[in-house]
Amino acid sequence: MSDWDHQRDAALLQLAAAKDAHQRVTALDDLLALAVATPPERKQELISDLATHLADRDGGVRAAALSLAGELLPTEELIPLLGERLADEDVRVRVEAASQLADQVRPELRGSLARALQDEAYEVRFEAARGMASLKHPAGLDLLVEALNDSEWRFRALGALGELADPRCVPAVRRTFRRWFLNVFERARAATVLALVGEADGANYLVKRLRKRWSFDRAIVAEMVGEARIESARELLLTMLHDPKEPARGAAARGLGRMGGEGAYEVLTTMLERPGLEEDERMDVLEGLCLLRTGQAHRKVEEQLAKMEWSEDKAELQAWLEACARDMRG
Repeated sequence: MSDWDHQRDAALLQLAAAKDAHQRVTALDDLLALAVATPPERKQELISDLATHLADRDGGVRAAALSLAGELLPTEELIPLLGERLADEDVRVRVEAASQLADQVRPELRGSLARALQDEAYEVRFEAARGMASLKHPAGLDLLVEALNDSEWRFRALGALGELADPRCVPAVRRTFRRWFLNVFERARAATVLALVGEADGANYLVKRLRKRWSFDRAIVAEMVGEARIESARELLLTMLHDPKEPARGAAARGLGRMGGEGAYEVLTTMLERPGLEEDERMDVLEGLCLLRTGQAHRKVEEQLAKMEWSEDKAELQAWLEACARDMRG
């Protein structure tokens, strides 16, 4: 019996033996952690009375079961389930349902997300607004702008506004960008939104930060200049990629993938063949290829996936590839 089989049996026994809601939530969370690193063909072995847990009288258990369902169920079964759970009496379940629907990035879910935008709970409305932004729909724009005033929601709101790239958000995002005592990651995220809508001060700030080799935000900025497709940062990313001592080398690979453009595929595929490339850097390069969002790049990633033993890294890379493929289709 393999280690995975032992882990599966232990997790299912833990769930079966759980005597109260707290223990059931813990057991379901442990099953979810195992499911993330489980090959697709074996995920069904982790479903143990999932319907029973989805119907549990405790909302926390139902939310944990719904989170597990998101990892185990095929899309055609999951999406109707998520739509139903938007009407659950417990806000934790509705938040989980809205969050998973937002992450699907499917135009046909716009109606469900629009209903969630009317929910009485702010957390549900926020997830719905985030989902609408990923679909380039401005229905949740005002809520996302309002969220910039709250440190709990600010970073994710900026991420969603970046996906939406609606010029109407510029005054609020610029106020956030100029805010005193804003942490460097939020400031970089705000600068990215400004750059995405064509504001030069956002792009200039990111390039300036990328030049600071030992800055705390160098890795995230490397990805953000790619997201905003700031061409003046391309040479900086290439320099980072070719420096084996660069701490943010992997982020530079993802940044170049996000930026795309002529030569990006060749640079990243050449990196894969480089002697001495660490395994985590290799995964970063493959993620960069996913982010190129071209058929050629995705075929290259699929070739590499076919050679890999199943692991949490492979599962994560597969998820990256599927998400980027959805974006291409959308």
